[in-house]
Amino acid sequence: MSTFRASDEDRQFVAESLRGDLLAGRLSVEEYEDRVARVYRSATYAELDAIVADLPWEPSSVPGPGPRRRRPLFGQRPFSVRISSPEQPAVVIAEAMRTIGPHLLGSGYSMKRPAENQLVFTRYRRPVWTILVAIFFFPFGLFALMHKARGAQVFVNANATDEGRTLVDVVGVAPAGVRRALLELER
Repeated sequence: MSTFRASDEDRQFVAESLRGDLLAGRLSVEEYEDRVARVYRSATYAELDAIVADLPWEPSSVPGPGPRRRRPLFGQRPFSVRISSPEQPAVVIAEAMRTIGPHLLGSGYSMKRPAENQLVFTRYRRPVWTILVAIFFFPFGLFALMHKARGAQVFVNANATDEGRTLVDVVGVAPAGVRRALLELER
């Protein structure tokens, strides 16, 4: 099975399982970002297996043939981009905020800057069940509207290299407008 080519759905499945490992505390944010970037560059099951080899798993969660999953709505797609820039990390982060920030903020993402050279965009969604509970169990059902589930995240990291360049990694799930803005950022 390891020599078979992995599909986009297989890569998405592994990336989601890595997010679970991040939330469980098995991975640091840096390890998570590195592994997710490697997941989206993987071509075979063997490469995917190597990325998660040191993490616990359940046999029912092994990627492979199974029921087809729905594609994300509104052009949401996972992506991983590495850009090399001659600018300093602070300048590159400012440019990322100028080019991809408005697209993400316009798509409902909120921005957090945990470090000078890092941006994290997170989008929270209100599940449909909360609206139904609020309607059918009014007024007590209004408490269900307080629940929001995390929908997607985009990480932007800029790190200076010894050669005087800056490597920028942008990893996550975002709409097509953000991916087009990344092309502008690459120039």
